[in-house]
Amino acid sequence: MSGWCERVLLVLLIGVWSAVGQQVGHVCTRVDGTQGVMRDLRECLQQGGSTESGSQLRLPGATDFDRVIVCCRTSSAAIARNKCFEWQQQRRRSGSRCTITVPLVHGGESALVREFPHIVSLLEDTSRGLRHVCGGSLIARDWVLTAAHCVQFPTPRLVARLGAHDFREREPGISYDVIVASYFIHPEYEEPRRYNDIALLQLKFEPACLPYENKRVRGGEELLVAGWGLTGPGTRTSEVLHKAQVRSMSRFQCDQHDILRLNAAIDYPSGITDSIICVDESNQGSCQGDSGGPLMFERGGQCVQEVVGLVSRGVRGCTSSNVPGIYTRVEYYRDWIVDKVWKDAF
Repeated sequence: MSGWCERVLLVLLIGVWSAVGQQVGHVCTRVDGTQGVMRDLRECLQQGGSTESGSQLRLPGATDFDRVIVCCRTSSAAIARNKCFEWQQQRRRSGSRCTITVPLVHGGESALVREFPHIVSLLEDTSRGLRHVCGGSLIARDWVLTAAHCVQFPTPRLVARLGAHDFREREPGISYDVIVASYFIHPEYEEPRRYNDIALLQLKFEPACLPYENKRVRGGEELLVAGWGLTGPGTRTSEVLHKAQVRSMSRFQCDQHDILRLNAAIDYPSGITDSIICVDESNQGSCQGDSGGPLMFERGGQCVQEVVGLVSRGVRGCTSSNVPGIYTRVEYYRDWIVDKVWKDAF
């Protein structure tokens, strides 16, 4: 009688239904329609997974209460953390040096070769050759994260240059051009507004990390921005990858600035929302040509960069200004990104 009560109590506590014919490792469907994988409950919870009310459960044996099998779905945060650890281990095995030496994209300085191996140059194939239009971040072997406005009117042939540094020189074995096979604009992005300004490009070396901790970028944090955009008023896009150190602003501080110069009534009619990061670019920061490129946080001691934002709108004219730089907050869209890029990792 005691064993029967324990079994009933266990099912009630977990809030699951019995599953027939399900084996560990098999794909399963949860009540909310999302997919998961049949896993041991203890292992599922230890690795950041979750069960839900009404998900599937199976007891392998009549008295084997230690092995409870559930339809487990790993959280997007856990997947991002695991992928970040993989990139970190790959970089260590390859012997890559950690060269984040930012003493200070306008007002910045040239980055070192391979300093930001995940940064991608998006090139438009024109009659005059390839032309840089936006930046991006390689977050998986064949996926690039960028801004939606960079690909809202895609050219017939968009090329991603991986490992790029100096456009005047091609570095054999370091720089590669890969055709963009397909792209996915966030479903809630609508021109002319700049909310949800985020997109994913699928390609036909070294990725960056997605935010995986529930830690928001707050005001006053030092961040890095890098790109091939204009370096000053009246200049052309840079031939060499530039970097700059910037400081984040609080949402309240950002709303107090003269955002009318950002065409706020059109681009941001609801003001600054949780999906946006504001950055003080009064001395240096992003400019035209940097769009889609990453705003990065250096993970101390790990020699990897975490992409926390995407350049959505920088300072007009690349001049010192009290108008903040506007970035799409990547963490806000983590579930959408992971569902597209690592949909089989749940």
